[in-house]
Amino acid sequence: MSKKSLSPILATAAVVALSATLAPVATAQSSMSSLFSGSSSGSSSSSGNNGGGGNGHAQEVSPGIDTTLIGDLLGPELSEEIGLLVGDLGVMAQFGEGEEIAIIFGDSWRGNKLGNGDWIRIPGVVGVKQNGRIKILRPLNEGDIAQELVDIPEDGILTVIPSDIINIDGTLYMQGMRVRGIGNVLQTHIWRSTDNGQNWDRIGTAKPGFNSGMTNLISWAEGPDGYIYQASTQFQRKDDVYLQRFKPEDIANYGKWEYFQRDTGQWTGKIGKPILSTDVRAGELNLRYIEGHWVLAMFNEQRMAIEVRISREIDTDWNAIKPADVVVSGPWNQTQDENNFSQLYGAYIVPGSTLGHMDLVVSQWKTSDDSRYNSTQFNVKGLDKFFGVTPQTNTMLRMAPQMDESARGNQDVIEVSEAPNTELQQQSAATQGESVETLPEDITVVPLR
Repeated sequence: MSKKSLSPILATAAVVALSATLAPVATAQSSMSSLFSGSSSGSSSSSGNNGGGGNGHAQEVSPGIDTTLIGDLLGPELSEEIGLLVGDLGVMAQFGEGEEIAIIFGDSWRGNKLGNGDWIRIPGVVGVKQNGRIKILRPLNEGDIAQELVDIPEDGILTVIPSDIINIDGTLYMQGMRVRGIGNVLQTHIWRSTDNGQNWDRIGTAKPGFNSGMTNLISWAEGPDGYIYQASTQFQRKDDVYLQRFKPEDIANYGKWEYFQRDTGQWTGKIGKPILSTDVRAGELNLRYIEGHWVLAMFNEQRMAIEVRISREIDTDWNAIKPADVVVSGPWNQTQDENNFSQLYGAYIVPGSTLGHMDLVVSQWKTSDDSRYNSTQFNVKGLDKFFGVTPQTNTMLRMAPQMDESARGNQDVIEVSEAPNTELQQQSAATQGESVETLPEDITVVPLR
């Protein structure tokens, strides 16, 4: 697996300093992509001004919500045995036997500070929740030391940022963005692992302009009706949230994705009205189906807060759902806790969470001196009461209208790279039938099973 030391790129120190000063605080989703970006996400906030209050920022955790800071996922005595000490993000999916969790981080380092030691992009670990806290057990890859999970060409593309992973019948799927700086997505990819995350095959590639970029940053969840549902936005922290769905076998068959139209309540073949657009500039988001309800956790740069929304139905107007602020930002010179977690971003629900007792992983980066850069676990109680919902099990989602086949299309900005497997290709051609023939010429159906 490839790795990269920070030393060869120290000549760009002037760019680093400029980015840390001018780029918005919340653009720290993945360290190297932000450090070497000269662009801005359009936010009015900056590394010197990200306190709570003012400019519509949330000032404290919502009344009735009990949030507790549990602790970091990475660090000395936490992850040094696997060769990682700092890293951000931390998308998760339950997998394997028992209660093990696959956790995928963004840019990470072997040293005790951002920039110290080897730079490891998109590493994965296996964790488990013990006594209320996530404990890292081993790398997701083979061997004792965490490595980069996917190959990253050394062609000037700085990093790959993971959006989400999902476990579908024992197979892991991961979506990520190849970027050269914040807001400069060059491609998005979908990878598949059939061996519990040790090896990954790329099965799908989309150009950054696909769906006007609004499906570059995504989150997946499997519904009780046989569909995979996907919340999405653009990787710029200035856009709305959209909703798609597809059958599990079509996760990389972009031509078969269906898009929810909030104004009509229908599913069609083109990106449509967002499900969430009021008082929002969406950052990292996480969609999960928990106890008969849809849960959307999200970093909202508009309000500098980690927000959670809950709904029985997914095909609804999420603007009508008042969010619960569960972690909010504030100044560095004050105590760091749930009511003042400076320069926060990311919001990932820990597998096994319930509506009344939810764990979230939130990232934090002090861009002024890089002295703080990590993914941190929080426990949130009271969301069920805040939203007035009753946890349920085995609840079937209300079935939405089926898609009009004639509405499919507008896929001229996408290309798909399929995993080289001649036998599976032949099986796909034999089994897909007419549905393959109706797809545009520049889309290749990728067999997933």
